[in-house]
Amino acid sequence: MNTTITPTKKGTNWLHEMDFIGMHAVPFLAFFTHVTAFDWILCAVLYVVRMFFVTGGYHRYFSHRSYKTSRFFQFILACGAQSSFQKGVLWWAANHRVHHKHSDTPEDPHSAKIYGFWHAHIGWIMDKEHKETRYDLIKDMKHKELFWLNKYHFVPL
Repeated sequence: MNTTITPTKKGTNWLHEMDFIGMHAVPFLAFFTHVTAFDWILCAVLYVVRMFFVTGGYHRYFSHRSYKTSRFFQFILACGAQSSFQKGVLWWAANHRVHHKHSDTPEDPHSAKIYGFWHAHIGWIMDKEHKETRYDLIKDMKHKELFWLNKYHFVPL
């Protein structure tokens, strides 16, 4: 008997995700403008800072609760991570918890092994299947400001 599960994804609503796509396409405008060394340095610094917030905030703090911090710094972590335009803090944490619970199975929202490189790094953020925040998976996060940030995830950007 064949027990292989063929993964199916609901696809991407490209029109709904134009903000995400557009924000990542904007840097290509640099080829049509006068870009200085300062601009390139600023771009690199912002990239490193945002990746710190994604790794230290979204991943280590909100998804895994690897350390404790004050409510104020928790808000700073959430804002900094959301400036990467990877949706809301609660949405990200809930989906990443599902990822670890179901690693490399069809239930894993961003398995490179199952869905490929593109989906694992970008596609899962735009996938219709993972559109809503799974609040049942993040009951440990109760602060109103996190719910507000999650709802208006574009504000910190």
